[in-house]
Amino acid sequence: MKLTNPKECISAEEIRNQIDKIDKQIIELYGERHKYIEEIVRFKDDEEGIIAHDRKKQVISDRRKWAEENGLDAGTFEKMYRVLIENNIKRELELLKKKNQG
Repeated sequence: MKLTNPKECISAEEIRNQIDKIDKQIIELYGERHKYIEEIVRFKDDEEGIIAHDRKKQVISDRRKWAEENGLDAGTFEKMYRVLIENNIKRELELLKKKNQG
């Protein structure tokens, strides 16, 4: 996907189109990420393994740092990843229940 440099855009519409392209790519990447979420349950045997408090803390800390390194608001990205992780945990717990039912 080729993007126009933001400074080279000649209208608000062109900028919006570029943002849409980026957002579509981000969503596609989250779709890829979700495939891994679906598969990781194969390696987890209980709720504690899924909730993984230490891993959760580390992931949030890393994403805050990455946001800051990219000139973004770390608090916003922490909130986004907290929501994402909670949804992942919910899905993994559903899959674990199915796995344990046999």
